[in-house]
Amino acid sequence: MQEPASTLEDTRPGLVELAVLAGVMLVLATLSRFLPIHYVFLGSELLIAILFASSLNLLMGYGGMLSFGHSAYYAIAAYTSALLLIRLNWPFELAMLMGPLMAAVGALVFGAFCVRAAGAEHSAFLMLTLAFSQFVFAGINKWYEVTRGDDGISGINAKGVLADPRNYFLFVLVVVLASLYVLWRIKSSPFGVTLMAIRDNQQRAEFAGLPVRRYQLAAFVIAGTFAGVAGTLYAFFSGTISPQVADWTAAARPFLANSMGGTHSFWGPVVGVLMLETFDAQLARLTQHSLLFVGILSILVGIYMPRGIVGVIEKFSTALRRRRERP
Repeated sequence: MQEPASTLEDTRPGLVELAVLAGVMLVLATLSRFLPIHYVFLGSELLIAILFASSLNLLMGYGGMLSFGHSAYYAIAAYTSALLLIRLNWPFELAMLMGPLMAAVGALVFGAFCVRAAGAEHSAFLMLTLAFSQFVFAGINKWYEVTRGDDGISGINAKGVLADPRNYFLFVLVVVLASLYVLWRIKSSPFGVTLMAIRDNQQRAEFAGLPVRRYQLAAFVIAGTFAGVAGTLYAFFSGTISPQVADWTAAARPFLANSMGGTHSFWGPVVGVLMLETFDAQLARLTQHSLLFVGILSILVGIYMPRGIVGVIEKFSTALRRRRERP
């Protein structure tokens, strides 16, 4: 089967991306030692949001599967780590490792049903993912004896050297950048190229004999696992969690970030998160209805920039390069 043109872009991971990530890590690690502590907290929050949105991008941008329930795996990991640490007194390191593992298990169970039942129907897949996320939300909210429901769980503190917020920021920075590089390698691998081919023409991929459902389920589990990494990092960053981390509103933010930044670009979620959080923070100073204006902005981006901000930048840079190449 001949791959569509869009699946052949940026498919070879090289040293450039690794050098960029290493440079970013070095700069941010240096700045974290000198900046005021509230900037350190903001940096940790943004990095976690970027990883959360990037994990969804693998599913949406490269798998073509629109999910409105990605917060389920974020919440499963956060609550798993918190409960093991607070309720069962597990070691901090082991509790942290178990969060993403349980998120992967949840993604495997829910994903198997969503992929098989919805097939190529985007609307059905979207609604099924939303339904499963609300199932997780309801379970966390109602199981008061274990999760304490609306009261949430507090005292989820990092231990040892990571108890220092600046050290925890460095830990988050390393984990997030390493995760982004792994996601980049996955996207650039034969698996990623095949996933994009399925996205572009699922029927042709099926006719060519590709195990479409297996690829989609694998992408679902990988995305859920990295969402779990973000959820665990958030639990120990915030120190307290509530059922709201599993609600559909929590899934809306990475969805909007991908839409604003550009779903078909690896860096789209990064740009989208930075734009969304900056815009939201500035509006929050002016009005209590900042989310309303964020929604309006998202609609305008969807109408006038369907490929997102990164897509517009790429289109402009391509036109500029072609103009320079003209004799």
